[in-house]
Amino acid sequence: MVRHILLLRPKADASADSIEAARRSLAALVGRVHGLVDFHWSANLAPLERQDGYTHGFSMDFLDARSLAAYGPHPEHQAASIKVREAFEHVSVLDLDL
Repeated sequence: MVRHILLLRPKADASADSIEAARRSLAALVGRVHGLVDFHWSANLAPLERQDGYTHGFSMDFLDARSLAAYGPHPEHQAASIKVREAFEHVSVLDLDL
């Protein structure tokens, strides 16, 4: 199992609607992208002084590293990533082998 974790820093003009559109587009990938088995999204609950501007984050669990590698170029992921880039100016990624 591989956990794909992203921390999201919003654009200054990001609306709540654009953030929600990003969340919905990512959540819809479960069951549509082979090997993607779980998705969790949340606003950052850390104290503001520790957030470094990252207001939201999510994790995705993949069956294995091959599934995660296939996710990147997947057409449905590409469409979802457009929504993410519309709302967020910076994304940090951490992939963990569980």
